Amino acid sequence: MNKSYMYHLDDFNNFVLTVENDSDIAIYRALLEGIRGEDYSEIKNLKSSSIEIDNDQYFVTLCNEEDGIKSYRKIEISEQLYEDLICADHQTFYLDCSWNSDNMDLYEYEESPYIFKPLELGGNSESDGKIEDSTIKRCENILNHYMAGKSQSAITFVDSGTVLNVQFKLNWKMER
Repeated sequence: MNKSYMYHLDDFNNFVLTVENDSDIAIYRALLEGIRGEDYSEIKNLKSSSIEIDNDQYFVTLCNEEDGIKSYRKIEISEQLYEDLICADHQTFYLDCSWNSDNMDLYEYEESPYIFKPLELGGNSESDGKIEDSTIKRCENILNHYMAGKSQSAITFVDSGTVLNVQFKLNWKMER
């Protein structure tokens, strides 16, 4: 019998220990805490001005873009995600150490107001200053590959993150 498996925060933390780049860790944790948006727009539109602390609580204002229409929501996030986003925003180089290769390449990020910036790959490619969808999809694929050993059915990693976010909010309300 195949039982559904909700990924535990310990599973995630064990995974994060294997990740080299602050920006990747922040993407993984953002997904875990229910940040996504249409075509990852909530992740791609994050700026340092989007995150704030108020009375020892951490918040992020998210911008979702769907069919050219922007909508905003403000959510409470964990202190760890807040710290991960700050680290990702300050990261200037990206270490690419592919699972399939012994090579390690270092790339510089483009100048951008966004937390998750595209890599500077040379040439005359025009960028909107936002991370590519393919980069976030790659992060999701790596995460799914890592978690593949867990039996799962209806409950996925993103669902687990949504549950974690709801549980986080309930705990916060109960402490008040």
